[in-house]
Order: sequence, then structure tokens, then C-alpha cells
Amino acid sequence: MKWIRPSKIKGRIPAPPSKSDMIRATAAASLAAGVSKIIRPSLCDDTLAGLGVAAALGARVAFRGRTVEIQGGGRPVKKVLDCGESGLCLRLFAPIAALGKQEMILSGHGTLLARPVGMAEIPLTRLGVVCESDGGFPPLRVKGPLRGGRVELDGSVSSQLLSGLLMALPVCERDSKIEIKKLVSRPYVDLTVAVLSRFGVSVSWDKTRDTIEIAGRQRYEPQRFEVEGDWSGASFLLVAAALAGRIAVENLSAESCQADVRILDALRAAGARVSLQDRVVLVETDELKAFEFDAADCPDLFPPLAALALFCDGWSEIRGVERLRHKESDRAAALAREFARIGGRMEIEGNVMKIGGGALRGGGVDPRGDHRMAMAGAVAGLRAANGVRIEHPQVVSKSYPRFFEDLASVGGDIT
Repeated sequence: MKWIRPSKIKGRIPAPPSKSDMIRATAAASLAAGVSKIIRPSLCDDTLAGLGVAAALGARVAFRGRTVEIQGGGRPVKKVLDCGESGLCLRLFAPIAALGKQEMILSGHGTLLARPVGMAEIPLTRLGVVCESDGGFPPLRVKGPLRGGRVELDGSVSSQLLSGLLMALPVCERDSKIEIKKLVSRPYVDLTVAVLSRFGVSVSWDKTRDTIEIAGRQRYEPQRFEVEGDWSGASFLLVAAALAGRIAVENLSAESCQADVRILDALRAAGARVSLQDRVVLVETDELKAFEFDAADCPDLFPPLAALALFCDGWSEIRGVERLRHKESDRAAALAREFARIGGRMEIEGNVMKIGGGALRGGGVDPRGDHRMAMAGAVAGLRAANGVRIEHPQVVSKSYPRFFEDLASVGGDIT
């Protein structure tokens, strides 16, 4: 258990490295014939699962201090690919695992087993793969080879399978065209396209029609790849500053394709002072007011923004609740339940979460396996009258293992 008491926050800290960027770079490096060097890697539970899957698919992975070296181009050495609890890892690597003729099984444990993967079956089947899930959930069995071609894709639940197809289809013999319906989380697709470009692979995305054309027979080139700072993890630090002091967070690019860069818009709307200079974001508390925000394309911002809204004057509204149903938990229900335990006022009306600001009593929060719920509760503890006690705090290792240490380093009173 971690107990976060009311604290004054002040300091300068580097952002954690991005797990979204890291997992995509790992996949690309595993497809490149040669050695890629990943600088400032993320080594959270999800990215370690991604490195393990790459190794199982035949890549050679070596840790060299602050660098991970990946020699790609190998053949699978294991049939079962353990994706840990990472939905991105499973959905991204499924098309890559289907490039060969050997049957592969993508599975994991914990919360991943309750996350939907059925959306992979129809598109992969139409591209020549034998694909079967367990009633729409892991494990997912695939047997290729993925041959490329034309396919329609439902992108209404997640964009992660699309990212996997964008990774795998360029190395197929045939050219491909993907027609996407109801695409969510568009910035994450932009991030995938940016990583592909870094490794010498190109795709053509018509964003007005949501069609992507992919030339086959392309080659990934090994690269020296520096992982971006993570806007998702940094959002909790930035909200901590807005609530309880002043923090400068380093290694964050406002030009990033990461969806959660939009935390800056929400902080400004809430009245926090925000400035940027040379990849450093400075946030300082001020008189906070209720705000409105659409998080449909950046659902990972719901937890930190909910914590922020608890201390804003008035009722804030965050749209995009339907995007939270299939995360590590039903995140909307978890936020409402756990914040109510510590005195928060939250209502869910259709696709909108309404949050009343004011004094927060504090108490215990059970994240129930959700890393972002744990971090949101901790940030709320900085202003709660009696602080907040986080049960099972180790869940933050899924994305941000050093979260509590970093928060303490800038003044958080944590025991």
C-alpha cells in the first residue's frame, strides 16, 4: 500500500519513455534484417512483454545499459507468444505473427484475457490467415501466411489491430488496401506511420476517405531509434502540478503524434498555467475552474483528468466514455466507484462523465489491476484532506514503474 498525503509539488523531472513508441519500435526492429539500437527504452511490464514476443518470433534482444539492441529477421522459436497484460502487444503483433506458415498462439494473463480481440478474425481471414479467438477474447490463434490484398476494417473499438496490419502488410508479396470504418484513436495510427517511416517503410493514408494503400515487398531498415517521452505517463505529473504546485517535465515534444499531448489543452481549459520551451513543459497551479473535454481519441487521459476535475470549481464534463469499456477495467465505472469512496462526485450520462469539484475527503482506492486508476488516485491524494491510500500500488509497473518514486522526488509525501 502507498499513502499519499497532502503535499506541495515543486521540481524538474524527465518524462518516462513512451511505451506506445517503444512497442512499435520493437515490432519494426524485429522485422528489420540487421541490428537496431533503441535508445532510452521503456522497460515497463508492457514493453518487456513486447520484447519477449519479438524474441519468441526470432529476434535477438540484448540489453546494453540504457540501450536495447534488437537483431531482426529471425524465425519463430516459440509457438505461444506471451503478451502479458498488454492489449497493444497482442493486437499489434498478431498480423506480424501471421506472416509465417507456422501456427502461433497469442495469449497473456490477468486483465488481458478480458479484452476483446475478435475484431482481428474477419480482416486477417480475408487476408489469407487462419484466425480464431476464444469467443472474441484471448488466446488468439493465427496461421499464415498473411498475403496482403484488399480488406475492410472496423476501427470502432481500437486502432491497435490497424497498427499491426500497417506493420506487417508492407513485407507481403501483394500490395494492400485497407478501408477503415469508424476509426478511433487516430493519433495512434499517426504514431505508427511515423515509426514505419523511421524504419524506411511507407504507406499512403487518405484521411478524407480513411483508406490506406500499402505497397508490398518493402524492406525494414535497422535504425538507431530514440524513444519519445511519454505524454500518457507525464500527464499525471502535469496534473499533479496543476493541483499542488509547479513542475517542469523534460523530454516532451509538443509536436508528438501521441494522442495524450492534448493534456495541454485540458490543463489550459481548467485554468492551470502552462508553458513550453525546448521540449520542457512547465505547469503551475492557479485558480482552477470546470472544463469540458472530448477524450474519444485519447481515452487514457480520463483518469488524470478526472483527478483534476475533482478540484475544479463547478461541474466538468469529459466526453468519450464508451472508449473506456474495454481497458484494464471498465475504467469509467472504476473511476466513479473509487473516487466516490474518497468523497468525489461523479456521474455518467451516456457518453459523458460529469465530475463535481470541491473539497475531497480522501481514503482508500483499490485500482483493481488498473495502473492508470492507481496513478489518478495518487495524484488526487496530493489535495485530499486525509490523503489517499493506494492498494496494490505495484500495478503501475504496467506502464510507469517509477511513478511513485518520481512523484516523491518532486515533493510528494508518500509512504
